[in-house]
Amino acid sequence: MKKGGFLYYWTAHSSISLAGVVYIMVLTTFMYQESGSAFIAGLFPLFNAVARFAAGFTAPLVMEKFGFSKLLLRLQVLKALLLTTLVVLFPYISSQVAILCIFILFIAFTEGWGNPLIQSMVPRMVAADRLVKANSSLSVTSQSLQIAGYTFTGFLVIRYGHMPTLIMSCTLIWLSVLCLWIAARSMQTKAPAEAGRGKPSWEVIREGWFYLWRMPTLRIVTIMDMVEGIAGTIWVGAITLVYVKEVLHQGEAWWGFINASYYVGAILGGLLVLLLSSFIQKNLIFCMAAGSAVFSLLTLWYGLNSIPVVALILCIAMGPAYQLRDVAQQTALQSSVDQEMLPKIYASRDILLSTVTSVSIAVIGLIADTLGIRMVYIAGAICIAISAGLSFTILRLQRKPASAAEAGGSILS
Repeated sequence: MKKGGFLYYWTAHSSISLAGVVYIMVLTTFMYQESGSAFIAGLFPLFNAVARFAAGFTAPLVMEKFGFSKLLLRLQVLKALLLTTLVVLFPYISSQVAILCIFILFIAFTEGWGNPLIQSMVPRMVAADRLVKANSSLSVTSQSLQIAGYTFTGFLVIRYGHMPTLIMSCTLIWLSVLCLWIAARSMQTKAPAEAGRGKPSWEVIREGWFYLWRMPTLRIVTIMDMVEGIAGTIWVGAITLVYVKEVLHQGEAWWGFINASYYVGAILGGLLVLLLSSFIQKNLIFCMAAGSAVFSLLTLWYGLNSIPVVALILCIAMGPAYQLRDVAQQTALQSSVDQEMLPKIYASRDILLSTVTSVSIAVIGLIADTLGIRMVYIAGAICIAISAGLSFTILRLQRKPASAAEAGGSILS
């Protein structure tokens, strides 16, 4: 790895995170102002999610045809060109919802194909014993920029207008192209395998799914992600608002306080994980279990609590527990998979998680309506506790050399 390669990747990752928030918020607020319809405004995030979901299925086919670095850069350049075209044409097509949706679909497809590649760059650039530090630094930056994006994009739109704010998003994407190009030069990548070119399309598509379920360590981590994906939907805005009104008996302002305290906790947690990265790197599975167990208890306490200040404190306290679990889990996944297979696994994993999240949002809403808002958080706590229990299954696998070897989990032991 060339010195400084990760710094360029970090810059690209940060630019993409911020640009994505700004771009969607600008279009959503613009269409709401123009149409006065929450449904039309909601089409943009919906189309973005659906297109990325569809792209996940075809991503392995695209990856099979091109080299890693070449495909990574081409997709990011294509995304930058599409966004630039949207900015240039925006004054002329801003009233045409259908055309705007087409742009969003194309841009979302480039993200659906490109994000698994970007996610899998970290283990290609960072030594195995520094993965926790790399993942935690990326997490802190991403959380911070998302807060900034959601907080200040509205202000920028009001102060400077939609076009200048969209131009800022476009500039960030072109910056990411430059940084990814530099970062890609520091990676050791293989050319696409000739043997893979002759595989039937269905076999190529199912390859990532096959690895997800064939390897014990990877299968358990994936199930943990799915269970936690269900639990994660308890933090959607509508559920939090109901909790604030019905349990805390506070107004909408406290909805913002809860969200802000959760983000603050996540940032503090990321910094703590960064500080303890050496210990976490040596105890990945223990940290996954400990983080999930503490997060489960805090979530249960949060659901049963009725004191507003205590709710804020609990949200902040959840941050370190969540980040400990998340970073350790991410590192475990990266450590147990061959680098060449990792992009396909990320593509399959993203489809699973997005499906689980979509379904569980409806289920969580039904629980809130029928059993009450407290049961939502109790159910979430149970899901997280189940995830913690699954961590101990991986610990048992570590004690069986044969199983650990089959799972590719030698790095985790």
